[in-house]
Amino acid sequence: MTVDPIEDSRVNARQALLSLSALLALPLASCGTLNRAGKDVFLGVGTPVLMIYGGATDGYDSAKSVRTGMDGGSAVEVLAFPFTFTYHAIEHGLYGVLHLVDLPFCLFYGAAELHPYGPEIKPLDFYDGTWFDTWAAKGSKKGTDAESGEMMADKR
Repeated sequence: MTVDPIEDSRVNARQALLSLSALLALPLASCGTLNRAGKDVFLGVGTPVLMIYGGATDGYDSAKSVRTGMDGGSAVEVLAFPFTFTYHAIEHGLYGVLHLVDLPFCLFYGAAELHPYGPEIKPLDFYDGTWFDTWAAKGSKKGTDAESGEMMADKR
């Protein structure tokens, strides 16, 4: 019986890939890291939409503030809007890029969260109130009151 060296190398490569996948999946097994990674992917992919939507809503609020601050009319608001829109669109674009930059570090965050007394990993707080934030808040670590022994919310 002869062993085909090509088939044997495929089996070894498949076993190595499965082992590597299991090793990489271990740090991502924690909920905090999955929340952070999910929010990073969701907001990173949605950055073009966030730039337009966030630039428009925040730019409109800022243009209204300029109008109020200058005690001017609607012409001041209209003239200020392109500048405030551009500023806020760039701001939301940078937030999206930061989420994409943070994504590869989730492997290290997960490894840090494996320790029982390790840090609690939470999603970035540029955009609060997303589904990822509410899910993370439900599973936040609890502490014990030293005097009464009762469970209390973490105050970090």
